[in-house]
Parts: sequence; structure tokens; C-alpha cells
Amino acid sequence: MRRNSFTTNLLLAATLTLGAAQAQALTELSDDSLSEVQGMGLAFALDNFSIRFAPTSFIELTGTEAQGAGWERGDARYYGLSLTNGEAVAGTDWYGNGCSTTGIAGALGCPLGNANPSNSALTANAFGVGALASPYDPYVLRVFQYNGHDYQGNFLSGASRPTVMELIGPSNTETWRWGFWGELEVDRQVGQPSADIGAANCLDGAASGCARFLQSQTIIRGKPTTVDGKPAILRLMQTADSADPTLGITYQSALSGDFRFSVRQKNNSPDALHIVPDFDDNEGMYFKNVDAFLPLGTLHYQAITLNAVRDGSNEATGDFVIELTRIPNDRDIYNHFYCGQTGVQAPGSCALDADGKIASPNEDTRGYVRWGDFDGVNIATGAGLPSATATDNGIFFVNPSETPANQVTNIGISRIEGMRIHHLKITTLGAGVP
Repeated sequence: MRRNSFTTNLLLAATLTLGAAQAQALTELSDDSLSEVQGMGLAFALDNFSIRFAPTSFIELTGTEAQGAGWERGDARYYGLSLTNGEAVAGTDWYGNGCSTTGIAGALGCPLGNANPSNSALTANAFGVGALASPYDPYVLRVFQYNGHDYQGNFLSGASRPTVMELIGPSNTETWRWGFWGELEVDRQVGQPSADIGAANCLDGAASGCARFLQSQTIIRGKPTTVDGKPAILRLMQTADSADPTLGITYQSALSGDFRFSVRQKNNSPDALHIVPDFDDNEGMYFKNVDAFLPLGTLHYQAITLNAVRDGSNEATGDFVIELTRIPNDRDIYNHFYCGQTGVQAPGSCALDADGKIASPNEDTRGYVRWGDFDGVNIATGAGLPSATATDNGIFFVNPSETPANQVTNIGISRIEGMRIHHLKITTLGAGVP
């Protein structure tokens, strides 16, 4: 990466639990006061916060030689990753000539926010998210001990509880805008550098010196929480598997908001390799009113683990395994996984209702993804579903080349409910053996 900007007014909240009397105001933390911290955690309030990379700064994922007919090597780059203000509709783009928010895209027309109406002291070109985490709802980094079952079905409590390191996000934030533009270069030769900066796109009819690539834009305007306030949580611990303890990770993913993915560029855009594009302000695929919650792992009996392939067949390729470990075959663990019950359970504690569904499901382990707001929609009759040209809900495509009446194609709303993963194992297979 060549240039980047990372700015914030970071407030380390003095809400640390100290052995001495708690302070009534935020004060500077001294070495003496820190020595009295009892390990309850650190609270981080992020005010007027932004992350801004230059539009030419990038992260690159380099491919290797493809094996087998029909495969071509691909190299992906992600440029200008930025987290900026999303409360205001106004914004700007990477190209530097502005962007329109008056068309179909509205607040999704601009990848970078540039105003914060919640703080009048800020200038019109301020990028910060006013309250990414307020002092009353901060990020919390702490070590903690929870009750729960281990892999053998034993209920851990009191002194037997293992220690967990966790980062807990806020349950509500101001709206932020996450944007970046990408570049996928195809058929780059092994051992050869990328094509020259400014190389024309071969698909535009260029001959020698051209490159085969596709440039895209991604904009998310939302919050790192669910609609009903579930936060994102990352936890690290030693797995309680006595046979093979290792580093375990659980991650509770939470996101809500609007999403846009687009590839069309304006007529005067360079459409050249490694050169900042000027994207159309409205074209693309939209997802409105997204609400997603995906819990990966459960304390203390299911975790994400990482390992190398050690069977002797693929060690030279650097293959690895990412695994969400299997739920142990134990009655009490199943009771907790599905119903949230803990301890020794009596028969019938995971009872069903009159419709044959679990009467009191464990909402902490039940994931979902909802594309569109279902309030007011009658699923049986279809009443209340978005119209074919609706741009306020659901999933739709926008093609500015069409007449205004035909620019929008709405494919409706969709959802996946009750996502519970018993076991997931991903093993790389050395597709790019040199």
C-alpha cells in the first residue's frame, strides 16, 4: 500500500473496573491507575471516526498457475478501502469529479461520505462517522469467563470455567459507509509482472500491450449490528477438546443496511489497468434493507480452528484446513444449541409448540440473512411485495441505458432463516501447484 489515512478522536473510556472508587468523570489514565485494573476490560468510544486509503492504494491477491483445461489465472486487487460517514446523503467518489445523489442510487451513489450533520462543528468536507461507538455503547475488549459445556458434555462453572478473550461491538451506531473499488486481471502469466499501469482493456478492441480485466465498485451503507441490535463479537480461546486443544475462534457476524455492486463506467472513464475509474452513479445490483446475523461457533463446544494439511500428500503445496468443529453428540449440548438450556436437562425441556416447532429456540445460535424488509408483506398472498420497479426495498438491477420506465428490474425480497451449522470443513487442494 502506498498511501493511507487513519483518523479518529479515540476516547479510552474511564469505565474500567478499578479496585478503588469509580471516578465520576473521564480522566487521563496513569500507570498507577492501570496497575489497579482488575481485568474487567477496556471500553473504546470512537467519535468522528474514519478510515481512508488513497484511491490508488491496494491489497492484492495473487493467483498461481491454473491446473487443467479451461482454467485461467486471476489476480484481484482491492483499492481505496474506506469507512466514512453515512448519515448524510452527500458524498464524493475516488475519481475526483464528484458523484450524483439525486438519481436512483441516492445515498448509494457515492462511495465516500463527506458530511456529518450530527456535529455542526465539523466542516462540510468532514469524513468521520459521528458515533461509530458512543461512550454509552462502546467497543469492549476484555477477558471473561462464561458458564457452558465442553466437548465432552461437561458443564463448566465456577473455577472450571476457561478464560476467553473477546471484542464486543456496540449494539447501535451511526450509519457508516464502507466503499472500495476492485480490479480482477485474468490470464496473467506466471513469473511475469502485471501489465503496465494504464494498459488498455483488451475487451475494448486494443491489441498489443493490453490486459484482460474487470473493474468494479462496492458500496455498503449501514451498521455493524442487526436491525434488532445484535452486535458483532469476536472471541479467542483454547478449545476445550482435551484430546487436541488448540486456538479456537468464534465470530458472531452482524450487519444491516443497503448494498450496491456496480461495474459500469462513464464514457470518459479511463478503463485502464491500475487507473482510478469513474463509475456510473446509478448502474448496478442493489440490495436494500439487508439484515444478516451469522454465529460461527459456540462457547465452549464449537470453534473455528486452523491447521495445515499433514497427511503427507499435499504438504509441499502449503494446503491448509479451516474447520468449524463438529457439534458433540451429547444431549445437553443439543439442548443448548437448539433451545439455550444449560446444565443437566430434564426430558421435555426442548419442547415443541402446536406447529411442531421448537417453542423457545436459542436465538444466539440461529442465524439468518434477509434481503429486504418483510414488514407489511403477506407471504401467502404476495400482498405488499415490492413492485417490478421499486427502489426502496429488496433486490433489483439498474440499467441506465434503458428508458426511465424500464431502467429498474426488481426481483423481489428473499430470506434464509434458522441457519445452524453443525460442522463445516474447508480444505485447500493445491489447485495451483507450480
